[in-house]
Amino acid sequence: MNRNSISTLGWRAAAILSASLGLAACAGSVPPPTAQLGASAQAIQQAERAGALEHAPAEFQSAREKLAAADAAMREDERTQARRLAEQAQADAELATVRSQRATAQQAASAVRTLANPNAGMPGAAGRAPAASAAAPLAPSAMSGTSTWSAPRTLEGTP
Repeated sequence: MNRNSISTLGWRAAAILSASLGLAACAGSVPPPTAQLGASAQAIQQAERAGALEHAPAEFQSAREKLAAADAAMREDERTQARRLAEQAQADAELATVRSQRATAQQAASAVRTLANPNAGMPGAAGRAPAASAAAPLAPSAMSGTSTWSAPRTLEGTP
């Protein structure tokens, strides 16, 4: 071998080594999204506890499907795809939780309104004045024998 062939061989080896190191660096630069996968799974559990199966089934199902897809992407070592899907799953699960909490709060508010005004749902109850109206003054009790109550007067002073 002459000197030119050795330098050409060294150049090729250096290029191959640098390319392989570059590829290794790219593969190692995206860490596995294990924390994100765990956070997504916890968000899904929280949504289930909040009643998402009943109040936000579409968002809840979407979160579960995206988490399953993220797990599949991890098995195929598609870390970037797995992270993206896990983040989407977490967002869907959090949306399902919020919608479930809102529905539960609306149900509770409706129950409180019903308890506070039980006649509200009855036909003909709308516009009915309460039993003790503030519009008419009440006469004093007849127990004392003398009354200090006077009839309401008009602006001119006559009853």
